[in-house]
Amino acid sequence: MATFLDVGLLEYFNIIFYLIFIFVLLYAILSITKILGENKNLNAMLALALALILGFSGPTRDLISFVTPTFFVFIFFAFFAVLIYKFLGASDDDVKSILGTKSGTRGFILIIILIIILSSFGKIFFTGPIASDVNETTAVNASAVGTAGESALTATLTHPKVLGLVLILIIGAYAMSFLSRQANIIKLE
Repeated sequence: MATFLDVGLLEYFNIIFYLIFIFVLLYAILSITKILGENKNLNAMLALALALILGFSGPTRDLISFVTPTFFVFIFFAFFAVLIYKFLGASDDDVKSILGTKSGTRGFILIIILIIILSSFGKIFFTGPIASDVNETTAVNASAVGTAGESALTATLTHPKVLGLVLILIIGAYAMSFLSRQANIIKLE
């Protein structure tokens, strides 16, 4: 028996959620950057016009539905990492110093966001039909590119060898950073 809470019925109202999401995001960006000045009405009108144009675009809706859960998971883990760090006795100043411009954390977060956006663009705009929708495998070897519906960029970035290389590079960067700090301290004494 179908109920109102059935997810299939919400499919018809998805366009409203996309329009609201795009409007709020664009209005926030226009308000923070002040590209058009302090006029809130002008910012709202431009955000509404762009939300209507982008909201009725199929690829934009696909991109938003693919990116949003990934960003939520990233923000979820970042929030709990800061929460655990504060739980272990760090103060607000310690958290601000870690997220400051000198520590490199902002660059690391920007790289993760860029990877999420690029993999989303690769998934939505450069993959073509999903193999499960076509009922045939597009690659000669199914493990050559990744699982069905996975973009080549996502398959490459999540390959164990690439993840291991990234981990080694991160450890090396932090080691070089700490070693150079120790060298500067020794010189000053």
